[in-house]
Amino acid sequence: MKKNKIIKKSSLVLAFILFGVILAFNVNAYAVSSPYWDEKPMYVQPGEVKEFNYLLQNMVGDKDVKVQAQLEPGTTIMEFVDKNTIYNVPFGTRDIPVNMRIKVPNDAKEGTWWDVGVRFKTVEETRDGPLTIGIEYSKGFKVVVGELGTATENVSGTVTKPILSTQTLGFLVLVVALVILVLIIKYFHKKKENKNA
Repeated sequence: MKKNKIIKKSSLVLAFILFGVILAFNVNAYAVSSPYWDEKPMYVQPGEVKEFNYLLQNMVGDKDVKVQAQLEPGTTIMEFVDKNTIYNVPFGTRDIPVNMRIKVPNDAKEGTWWDVGVRFKTVEETRDGPLTIGIEYSKGFKVVVGELGTATENVSGTVTKPILSTQTLGFLVLVVALVILVLIIKYFHKKKENKNA
């Protein structure tokens, strides 16, 4: 009888883990690539205006997606070139551009840096307009005044904290679920050993 309870509880936790795995795989329904990231900042000069593209892709699954792009809070020197920041990303595409512009202040000193970033979320159209539904990425990097190898990053800057990505969150949920499963199995196994002793 107690063995059946252990099996039921273990099955419930296992189902929870499988659900977490499914969520983690669904996270990759679309992706965002950037020419700049944490280890590869953008180097600029005072007063420079620079444009670049994020690229949206949708190579997993079989559905088209809509993605809304928003500047991360605190992003001050970057703006969208496009007026409409909801992008259609058909299945099978890997090169939908999100056009961005960096405007560096004229009085920026060498070594000054800013953290900039864009948050990308999937959306669904409703009668009342777009509705944000979940799968989310945050893509950010540093913009540093100076030349590669000469600019120092210890001068004051504006920081935008990146969010915890959905993929990382899914992985953490999976790890926590596995730890809970191991603890439950150990608990009931120890209880059984104590009764048999």
